[in-house]
Amino acid sequence: MADIHSGACSTEAASRKDWPLIRTNFSSGYPYEDVYGYARAVRVGDQIFVSGTTARAHHLDGDAYEQMMAAIATVAAALGEAGAELRHVVRTVVYVLDMADIHHVARAHEETFGQSRPASTLVQVAALTPISARVEIEVTAIIHD
Repeated sequence: MADIHSGACSTEAASRKDWPLIRTNFSSGYPYEDVYGYARAVRVGDQIFVSGTTARAHHLDGDAYEQMMAAIATVAAALGEAGAELRHVVRTVVYVLDMADIHHVARAHEETFGQSRPASTLVQVAALTPISARVEIEVTAIIHD
């Protein structure tokens, strides 16, 4: 592990300024992206940030597990467009309306990320968009291979 106070890290940081980091936005075509002015995913270098994602209309009648799996499928598609896969996810943030859904959400999360085990946070919120959504997930991925 590098010492953050060593000259090597300072030199690396200085030379990194010269790297041409390119930012690329990816859209999923979801209408709220234009309404609110955001991208489904943003890639900068080897890092990909996927916006909070809920299930789409045809999955919103499902329970929290079905909604979470549908949201993860949208996340996977966004990662794919950006050149990554679910195995590259290093952090997830999950928002739920009802903590009673935690077992459904945890099951979907474990089935998807159980091997890679990203850092994760789960937060209960008062509401999500659309109003029938029970769960939302955002992820950060780093392409490391």
